[in-house]
Amino acid sequence: MSSRGCNSLIRAEKILTYIAYVGVASYMELLREFQYPKSSLLNLLNVMIECGFLIKSENNQYALGIKNYELGCQALHRKNIFEVTKRPMHELSLKSGLVCHLGAMESHSAIYLDKVESHDSVPTRKSWIGKTLELHITALGKALLAWKTPDELDYFMDVLTLKKHTENTITDKKAFREELQKTRLRGWAIDNEESTYGAVCLSMPVFNMYKRVNYAISLSGDPEVYSGNNVDRYLELLRQCAGQISYGLGYRNESLRKGN
Repeated sequence: MSSRGCNSLIRAEKILTYIAYVGVASYMELLREFQYPKSSLLNLLNVMIECGFLIKSENNQYALGIKNYELGCQALHRKNIFEVTKRPMHELSLKSGLVCHLGAMESHSAIYLDKVESHDSVPTRKSWIGKTLELHITALGKALLAWKTPDELDYFMDVLTLKKHTENTITDKKAFREELQKTRLRGWAIDNEESTYGAVCLSMPVFNMYKRVNYAISLSGDPEVYSGNNVDRYLELLRQCAGQISYGLGYRNESLRKGN
């Protein structure tokens, strides 16, 4: 009995995930997608409607019910951001041997919300929790900006002053827009000695359940650390960490639809 109950729960989760991405689905579409027994699928859909997880329209299309939103909001409101980021960030710093930062937007700047140093990382006093950063010279700043809407980006471009710090600093606004487009396309940002000489930083965005980027994580090191093929290794570690945090904030991507 318990085995059948678990199986139904797994099936229900897959149906909810599928409908979340397609918007609405008919009974026949769900039948083709999952190939569950007809009577079992119909009974499961009816139970999910009774519980508020699904609603059924007049033209017999199934959509997500408000119950999913209610439960998700309650979970997120009870979850402090640091509860979600603590373990992934410590794992990232431990595996990379580098300093890991969590950043967010504050007005027209970025700010360090957290900092994790591993036993192998070189201690630094150049960064601290609460430090504000110029957006255009930091990988965190670029990651926070790159996923803004066009209107939001226009606003920031109007108010930002692209002050020069090193020979690598991007000070032309057209070039900076192109850098942000490149960042979004490849999925990660870099500060290549743009804020200070001898420091290179990689950053990736963190997505929430609404696919918005309010946070970003980064790894900092010297140019030698990122030489050769090391960049790919650090990017993969960053990708894993950002993915774990995003998942903890309710973000779900298309790959979750794989499998029945």
